[in-house]
Amino acid sequence: MNKSVIIIDDEQTQVNSLTKALKEKLPSVEFIPTFAEQDILSAIESKFYSLAIVDLRMDKYSFNGITLIEKIIEVNPFSKIIVTSAFTQEYIDKLRPFMLKGKIINILEKEKFEVWIPKIVNTINEYYEKINEDSSPLQTALLQYYADAKNEFDTFKKGEKFENFVSLLFGNIGYQDIKRRVIDKSQNEVDLIVRNEINDLFLNKLGDYFLIECKNKPNENVGKNDFVQFYSKLDNTNGLARFGFLFTAGYIAKTTYTEAVRTSNSNKKVVFFSNTEIERLIKAEDIRKEFKNIIDEQVKDN
Repeated sequence: MNKSVIIIDDEQTQVNSLTKALKEKLPSVEFIPTFAEQDILSAIESKFYSLAIVDLRMDKYSFNGITLIEKIIEVNPFSKIIVTSAFTQEYIDKLRPFMLKGKIINILEKEKFEVWIPKIVNTINEYYEKINEDSSPLQTALLQYYADAKNEFDTFKKGEKFENFVSLLFGNIGYQDIKRRVIDKSQNEVDLIVRNEINDLFLNKLGDYFLIECKNKPNENVGKNDFVQFYSKLDNTNGLARFGFLFTAGYIAKTTYTEAVRTSNSNKKVVFFSNTEIERLIKAEDIRKEFKNIIDEQVKDN
């Protein structure tokens, strides 16, 4: 599992000090410090994190920690939360529902650093050790979220849930920076853009960015025109994105594969992920390895 922790507090000094102290104790964990109002909201939606350390009282801002916990659960339902605050008793009734659902794994009163930091480190270590010993809860959660996305009736929510699900897949592969619903100057929209910054020799060679198209239509196929439109978006990146990934909750039409073959002499490539490939990623013991296997299989198939 990708070990990444977002730290949220409205005090910059507090965030920076906490980040520095935790990095010294946990060098294998990626920490994402946030303290500015807009940066907090942007990071919650655009960054991948498996844990969130959240302060509760944020008098400077239009939200508090409870609002942010609700948002985290909405956009990243697999993330667990560590609450840190000097005012936990003030919010305990509002925190209780999240605790009962298992979303909050610990509540820690802020205190002297020499006492407080070891408690946070211990909580983080215990969480990741538990996941390493048994990854089935994560796989079950991914499968459930995929099912929820497919079964959603509201058209807008359906698309949004599927994009969130695919974003979480890439987060678990190891990607940190994932932008949603990006619209360029020509008003073309890309569902997800992933910055290809990852410590992997194979994936590093595939371009600076990945474009991702998400089609949540379980009863419809992805046709030739869907492929052509998506492929043209790769053409408009000045070579910064050479690989595209087309995810569908349905299936890929034969004519789409035929059209893909016609582009096989290009330096650009679209890899297809339908139900079969998505299920393989969800059930994989090593999701990044399985992701690369699927790319390998499609090098000559389309």
